[in-house]
Amino acid sequence: MAVRHDHPESRQAQTFYEVLERFDGFAAVRALPKTGRTHQIRLHLGHIGCAVLCDRLYGGRSQITRGELLRNPADTEVILDRQALHARRLKISSPGSGEPMEFTAPLPADLERMLTELRRHRAR
Repeated sequence: MAVRHDHPESRQAQTFYEVLERFDGFAAVRALPKTGRTHQIRLHLGHIGCAVLCDRLYGGRSQITRGELLRNPADTEVILDRQALHARRLKISSPGSGEPMEFTAPLPADLERMLTELRRHRAR
């Protein structure tokens, strides 16, 4: 997967994004893919220099510690050890009937904890 302009095998892909919160060196982003290419959100964010946190393939790391978030190397507690991606809402067509289906899910506890740590740092 790569961004390759004018390549004969390239397929068009678009992702719209909005910055929801800014932190020192990080941001919470809402990404809305217009197309559905493999790794699309991860690839597009990585391409503009804003890799998804803990994305080994496009960001080069698979975990982050509290010390890295708060710039305190002595704190080695792992805060997140998976990609910081969450699908809050998915809308698809039923494979059988073609009827629209929608699913929603709250932000998982590990991502909530990461945001709490980032907000704590910003407040200082």
